Amino acid sequence: MITSELVNKYVSWFDNYVNQFIKQFPDLAENIEIKANHCRLVSKETLDLASNLKLKDEDILLAETIGLFHDVGRFRQYVKYQTFSDSKSQNHSELAVEVLKENNILKDLSTDTQEIIFKSIINHSRAEIIPDKNEKIVFFSKLIRDADKLDIWRLITEYYMVKEQNENKTLELELPDNDEISEEIFEAIINKKVVLKESMKTLNDFKLLQIAWLFDLNFDYSIQRLYKMKYLDKILNTLPENQKVNQIKQIVSDYFKQHIELIIIK
Repeated sequence: MITSELVNKYVSWFDNYVNQFIKQFPDLAENIEIKANHCRLVSKETLDLASNLKLKDEDILLAETIGLFHDVGRFRQYVKYQTFSDSKSQNHSELAVEVLKENNILKDLSTDTQEIIFKSIINHSRAEIIPDKNEKIVFFSKLIRDADKLDIWRLITEYYMVKEQNENKTLELELPDNDEISEEIFEAIINKKVVLKESMKTLNDFKLLQIAWLFDLNFDYSIQRLYKMKYLDKILNTLPENQKVNQIKQIVSDYFKQHIELIIIK
């Protein structure tokens, strides 16, 4: 079983692992540190979400562990390819599992627990969760997907606020920054569907993909937190002013109104 001592051990290993990359690739340190901080904060988000759901202590620690390790493949991906785009490199979730297995970091856990961690990590970046008979795998996959989105919204809105002074093309997946919005992506949002990464052609498309994550949240807590932090308002304010964007703003507003009211009724 996972204990707080084991989680502390995982945090220590993670810090040492990241520091190896920073020392070996100092020119890439900024984005390595951005991803390392993201992993730590996703771990905190999963802790908060699991606590809100009143999970038992062992499951809260399991959630923290999945959060910490979900993007541990990003460092190998970035130093090798100097991109965070999976389509231009390797699937970072599969790389994460590869890193954990190579380092045998989960050796103190049961095979069943390891499977939950590995499959949840694989599921966290997919368009949809892979169906599984094990309900815990599906549940923790939903947990990490929500927590990951919440911190990416934090990270990306902070970046958009300083983009003009400190542009970081890696965080933009090297997408062209113009006023265009792809029709396929616009239609997905109009129909309240998740946007597929393969549909993205511009930075605005990437922003709309991030907005469409709203429709893929699994827990009331996640919707409430997103609403409270106003992340989507901040992203919407960076988009061009036109009829399409106004329609999207209205859809987001209506979605929040409907779901926040339902949460209050519960």
